Amino acid sequence: MPPNTDSVKHRTSLNFKYPRNRDTSWKTGDNWLDDKRNDDGAEGLWRVHNKLYDLTDFINKHPGGPMWLELTKGTDITEAFESHHLTSGPEEMLKKHFIREAKTPRNSPFTFKEDGFYRTLKRNIRPILKEVPKGTSKASDRIIDSLLLGTFVFAILANIFRSYLFGMISGALLACNTVAAHNYFHRKDNFRMYYFNFSLMYFRDWRITHALSHHLFPNTIIDIEITFIEPFIEYLPKKKHFLVKYGSWVYVVFIWLTLFLVSFVTRVLQYIYLKDTRGLHWSEIIPFTLPLSMYLVSGQPLLLTIGMWLFIVTFGSLWFGVVGFNAAHHAPEIFHDGDAPRAKTDIDWGVHQLDAISERHDIKGSPFLVLTNFGDHALHHMFPTLDHGTLEHLYPIFNKTMKQFNLDLRMRSQLQMVKGQFMQLAKDKPNPIPPK
Repeated sequence: MPPNTDSVKHRTSLNFKYPRNRDTSWKTGDNWLDDKRNDDGAEGLWRVHNKLYDLTDFINKHPGGPMWLELTKGTDITEAFESHHLTSGPEEMLKKHFIREAKTPRNSPFTFKEDGFYRTLKRNIRPILKEVPKGTSKASDRIIDSLLLGTFVFAILANIFRSYLFGMISGALLACNTVAAHNYFHRKDNFRMYYFNFSLMYFRDWRITHALSHHLFPNTIIDIEITFIEPFIEYLPKKKHFLVKYGSWVYVVFIWLTLFLVSFVTRVLQYIYLKDTRGLHWSEIIPFTLPLSMYLVSGQPLLLTIGMWLFIVTFGSLWFGVVGFNAAHHAPEIFHDGDAPRAKTDIDWGVHQLDAISERHDIKGSPFLVLTNFGDHALHHMFPTLDHGTLEHLYPIFNKTMKQFNLDLRMRSQLQMVKGQFMQLAKDKPNPIPPK
């Protein structure tokens, strides 16, 4: 049963059930999954569209396979299944695990019709993918490996010379490394996805909150990246206190500064007080290899080393916050739940992605800037398992398919996106006109 409408903090314009845990003090990926299990009508199985499947045997036979399958038992995985599989083979495989029809309608307004925009786009890119030059992903590999190496080199130099300039360079590289790692953890397990952990953020939780929540339901009430920072930062249109509307323009910077450290502290508290039954994962020691290297190589005292490391992490957090919060999703003209939608049901999922995203022409065409600034954002949302080096080859067919459906890719400058992000913070009235 949905909560009393008088108690919910946001009115969805997309007819989602209001998640029970959405406004709790512990806004975790696991709580988000619990809400999905409560609302999705999957009956302890895996739901795709209106059918239920038991994928237990598939998971047992394919360890390290699709990262989201084991996590999502008991939920509707329609959006994840559609966006993570580009060929028809997985659909045929799925038929072998069919159990029964679902008893309830989907808790999602998004559709994947054969003649709709998204499935048409998927069909159109399949032959293009065969023509993409081999080794395109190697450029991304070289960039992120260089970023990680640079992070360590400049961190050690910063500690040796007590140089905050070198510390800032290391922090900037750390942030760029964290963004670039996002190119890897939508895929099956691979070692470069663990580069994300150097930021003190835990990749498993971000796989839930980013890959399964934000990527699939951007700017909606079930996008936990919107939820995390409420009530201090309110991106959804609603009546807001003056301090939240305009004070957030100032204290959002403090949030950017502490993003990495707060994520780490939250993880520790989650483990201690929520009695996290998963235990600690070996990857959670990865962040501490950076200060350990600084200490062993530089010969500086331990406390001074920790201080420089915290400076690097804090500066990296600021850089990451500036990039991430101003990348693609927040401006008054971009759809946020509460705004008038194209429809309350039967919305093509790919069209919603376009409604909730703006691209930046400043970074388009540069492999380095795209990889380190959440570039090619719309195509990455559409096809998250593809390397960013591959995405640039899809634009001709992407543009052609959008034209076929009378759609367009919103383009803005980076400066316009920064300005738009602050304007969205102050926005308290929903857009009455649906996206065009």
